[in-house]
Amino acid sequence: MRLGDRRVRATVAVALGASIVAVACGTTQRTPQSPGPHAASGRASACDARGTTVLARAAGIGVASLTRSPFTEADGAASCRFTARRPLAGRLDVVVELDSQPQAYYRLERGTVEYAQNVIWDHEGERAYPLDIPHLGLDADWFPAESELETTDGVRLITIVVAAFPAGEGARERMATGLAKVYLRNAR
Repeated sequence: MRLGDRRVRATVAVALGASIVAVACGTTQRTPQSPGPHAASGRASACDARGTTVLARAAGIGVASLTRSPFTEADGAASCRFTARRPLAGRLDVVVELDSQPQAYYRLERGTVEYAQNVIWDHEGERAYPLDIPHLGLDADWFPAESELETTDGVRLITIVVAAFPAGEGARERMATGLAKVYLRNAR
């Protein structure tokens, strides 16, 4: 074998290896995701009617009292705002965001750690520290200062913000937890 042949083979081997790595890692271009797979897999949409039923039951109001308004977040996450005016008890305002970007579990964990660090650094005290919610999705956390719950089924990062709900110790967390189960159902 001549020296030139070895160089050519080495160059071809390196080029082939780089090609395999490029294919395995994907490209830097983003292609839009079709919403079809979620519907086909049994995953609930952001404005799922079952969410309306859960919220109505938790708030003690009729399903017809709730309004669902779908929208898309700036990052492309499918979202829904559930609202109801309750003359005697105030207003109900809940937002659900279903983020299907990759690495949902990792992003949930990283976000929780970063949030907890900010609570410590800002000296907000224990009242603002994230609370673990056991047996909900792969992991779940309640952020009391934000009235926000985050959980994941491994495919989607599910965020529920209870912007307005009648006062009561733990009422917002219980409502968000019940609602999260709608979006975690049939997730696997």
